[in-house]
Amino acid sequence: MKNSEFITGKVPITKEEVRAISINKLDLVNARTFIDVGAGTGSVTVEAAYHYPNLEVISIERNDEALDLINKNINKFNLKNVSVIKGYAPIDINKKVDSIFIGGTGDNLEEIILWSKELLNKGGKLVANFIIVDTFNETLKLLREHGFENLDVSVLNVSKLERLGKGEYFKPLNQIYIISCEKGVD
Repeated sequence: MKNSEFITGKVPITKEEVRAISINKLDLVNARTFIDVGAGTGSVTVEAAYHYPNLEVISIERNDEALDLINKNINKFNLKNVSVIKGYAPIDINKKVDSIFIGGTGDNLEEIILWSKELLNKGGKLVANFIIVDTFNETLKLLREHGFENLDVSVLNVSKLERLGKGEYFKPLNQIYIISCEKGVD
């Protein structure tokens, strides 16, 4: 889905190139339940729910402006398979899930990783995106410490063609660190 299809504001959006890779790594084809943590504008929530209509999507966000955008985007695409929860992860979810996307952690990084491990089914996928290298490094360390398996790490550099005077140039976007892994045996 194009970024332009989403209703946006001042809340960060996971860009379409990053969403494409992250959603692919979540392996949602046979998944039944998916959680989007720190959902922002809801672009990952919406794209996952739209392309996988049998998937139950749980979107968690604490920011009121972001929650408003998530709900507007859910309504725009007439999605019936999304639940939006106002909260600060980790929160109580009384079910096992197949995939979790972490787009924001606040100051609860280790708590969210432990919570994710508890919620994920064996072999369940966890994908996390970061622009801050320190948070990326800490996440990688914690995932290893807490027994996540099949860690795969990518750095995505995207530049978009824009006009500059009489010519054009590639304007770089933020570099994104993408970590994907899965829950192993406990």
